[in-house]
Amino acid sequence: MPPAVRRATLEDVLVLAETVRHGFESYRAWAPPGWDPPLPVLDTIRIREDLARPGTWCAIAEEDGAVAAHVAFTPARTRARVRMLIPGLAHLWMLFVREPWWGTGLASRLLGMAVDEARARGFAAMRLETPAGQARARAFYEREGWRVAGEPVYAPMLGLEIVEYRRPL
Repeated sequence: MPPAVRRATLEDVLVLAETVRHGFESYRAWAPPGWDPPLPVLDTIRIREDLARPGTWCAIAEEDGAVAAHVAFTPARTRARVRMLIPGLAHLWMLFVREPWWGTGLASRLLGMAVDEARARGFAAMRLETPAGQARARAFYEREGWRVAGEPVYAPMLGLEIVEYRRPL
């Protein structure tokens, strides 16, 4: 049986943050020497705030009581100081799969669910940001039909360069 998928709630914030933490820890395999992930408290605060934001959608996959992965999107906003909504654009905010489920097809399944939900909500396109040095994730998104949309930019909170991908819905 593949992992069961359900909508995430605010009660899932800590387990979502734990999965993000596992994902960030895996970055050490390719990140520059001395790189450290953001503080876990920052992940928890941001997840709680964004999960409560109107229009956010998040699903969590579990197998035999163990969290396997989660995916989330929210209406996209500008990067300016005053973050304005961008009509028609969804932002794939998180897709993290715990290592025991890497290569199982779960990431594709969850990504497909998010794309389908964004389309059903009337979005015309989606964007995501992933670390420029994360070759595995970048190859995955490209196989799934996403295309690079611009040059890498430095993300101070992450301490790494990120690259934006987009895809039409």
